[in-house]
Amino acid sequence: MLVVAMATLALGGVALAGGGGDKGDRQAKFDAAITLNYNQGPYDPYDPYYEEAVFTGQVTVSPANNEAEDRPEAEGAAKCLKRRTVVIRNLDLTGEGSFATTKTDVDGSYSVGASRASRDPGTYRARVLKKRKVRAEIKCFGAKSNEVEVPSGE
Repeated sequence: MLVVAMATLALGGVALAGGGGDKGDRQAKFDAAITLNYNQGPYDPYDPYYEEAVFTGQVTVSPANNEAEDRPEAEGAAKCLKRRTVVIRNLDLTGEGSFATTKTDVDGSYSVGASRASRDPGTYRARVLKKRKVRAEIKCFGAKSNEVEVPSGE
């Protein structure tokens, strides 16, 4: 009798433990892509560091599973575009940390002043970090941009 009761409890425990497993299956997942552009601005002989230089770019998302395709735009892709963290790094300076960090606007666009980049010429890349909206069960994947060469400002 005791063995039957323990077996029943064990089977019930397995059933309860397996009940929450489908939450991950319903999670809407979105792939991301990011671009990086560098605009040096006009040359000024009195300011060799191009104070008007700017990094700009765009984050775009696309559904990565059926749950993402079934969500309304405002509940899915739009949440993966706005307020995404973008980190811009100079790949030639190892161990220096990031050049700049910013957030995207509601359309996924971002812009960062880059006058300091002409002082540290090299290859730059942007990266958008992953983002998870737990209550909405939305997961936004991260991505890396194209590489951009910044010439010396001298």
